[in-house]
Amino acid sequence: MRGHPGGCSQGRTEGGAQMRYKVGAEQMEQVPSLAHRPDGVFRAARTTPVGPTHAVNAATGTVACGITARGLEVLDQDWEAAFFVERCPRCFAAVVARD
Repeated sequence: MRGHPGGCSQGRTEGGAQMRYKVGAEQMEQVPSLAHRPDGVFRAARTTPVGPTHAVNAATGTVACGITARGLEVLDQDWEAAFFVERCPRCFAAVVARD
């Protein structure tokens, strides 16, 4: 499994499949480093989406639920493969309907 900066999800590039939707976040939050934890766990500080995320079409930049992409932070992470994000219910329904 390849590592991706800024996230845990694996892109859909293996076997020729491309990422269809990227993660679009309305808000981002700084997650502090765990370097000073007593259990010795280390993780560098990073930013992560807060609240529902939207499915942004990787090819066109449109948002699946129909909202404007202006104001969204679009991450280079596969929305469909991201297990750590809260998904917009309207985006989820639109993506499932297109399959």
